[in-house]
Amino acid sequence: MSDSSESSGLDGGSVLNRAPCPNCGEPWLRPTQLPGRLRCVNCLSRFELVSQCPNCGEHGTIARMSQTEDLQCQQCGASMLQVA
Repeated sequence: MSDSSESSGLDGGSVLNRAPCPNCGEPWLRPTQLPGRLRCVNCLSRFELVSQCPNCGEHGTIARMSQTEDLQCQQCGASMLQVA
């Protein structure tokens, strides 16, 4: 059937291309006017991008994030977002 061709282009994460919210899990995180701050449009939670991983303590450089992998620690893979 054509399910495989349809699902490859209609996958929720690839269509929106946004990071999932740490609170509700939906891919609706959007940057706010303040650098390093994000807000979930779905649950209205606010998050701050931190430079030190809350899980392992590894330091990372905060830059303007355009990719979802930039919101994860390069060392352990934990989220670099904290509730603001």
